[in-house]
Amino acid sequence: MAKLSGLIERGKVGKPNQKVVDAMPEAPENIKQDSNPEGNGSSITPVLDSSTAPIDAPKAMALDSSIRKTSVTEVDVSVIKSSPYQVRAVADSDYIETLMASIVQSGVISPVVVRALDSSIFEVIAGHHRLEACRRLGHTTVPVVVRQMTDSEAACALASDNFVRKELSDFERFKHAKLLKDHGFCKTNSEIGQVLGVSRQLVGFLFSFDEYPVGAKAILEVNPKILGATQAYELKDLAREEPDIFSEAIALLAEEKLRQNQIRHWVESKFKSPAVRMQRRQEVKIQRPGSHSFIKLTYTDREAKIQAEGLDVEKLKRLIEENLESLIPS
Repeated sequence: MAKLSGLIERGKVGKPNQKVVDAMPEAPENIKQDSNPEGNGSSITPVLDSSTAPIDAPKAMALDSSIRKTSVTEVDVSVIKSSPYQVRAVADSDYIETLMASIVQSGVISPVVVRALDSSIFEVIAGHHRLEACRRLGHTTVPVVVRQMTDSEAACALASDNFVRKELSDFERFKHAKLLKDHGFCKTNSEIGQVLGVSRQLVGFLFSFDEYPVGAKAILEVNPKILGATQAYELKDLAREEPDIFSEAIALLAEEKLRQNQIRHWVESKFKSPAVRMQRRQEVKIQRPGSHSFIKLTYTDREAKIQAEGLDVEKLKRLIEENLESLIPS
């Protein structure tokens, strides 16, 4: 714990948002982090969610102690709606099937956390997969804990729950961070980091995905684990400058025809090829009114060629040097 406290103080690990922490279900009281303080390596791993519990897990170990402090009630599944702040698709069939087997064996170990939208409609805060598993099993009701939460608290709690309980890809983390910022629930990267329990620097890296072209984002929606935040940050210049070619590279990455460390070389080789340069080449004629002399300028987005009879190359060189900053803004 001392090491973790030191990391928090140095800003390496974000401090938790206390409102979010208070809103989430508590860990079981009868589970300790380490049952052997003498250090012989034996410990008990807490099971907080049926999604991670072994099928034959004893009910007593997995029951949520918040049951004692917050009333659990059965609610009709038909009046529970998904959260608009859930950025993860509830479509992992293998995961849901494992959950279904656990529920058949041990019941719903942790109640679904919801908030009341009105007297008859509820919205999921934590437990989207548990709810879906119950629906597929034909359950008409599901045990829930009702929390009183604002939109901001609900979005932050859902994001925190996903981070704690699920193995999120960096692209999915980005989607949570973007949602929190776009809705005004968090105004700075530091605030987002506090909610998600990550550093401000990592949040900045996550937002590199926001600069990616639509085509690349569409591929990442289906294959969110193929690219990490650090790589996304290192490649964002290519994403801006060559969006079409970059999207092709991400498609090849998803098909396992290209590795992460090959993307830059592949993209750069494409836009430097003669075929691409010719495709983007444009020509203009610069001429003063009434003059027969003119300059022919042939250019692409990365190179230019000047042609003219009697061109004073030295004067042209000086003009370029004097105006270099305005010609190529930093």
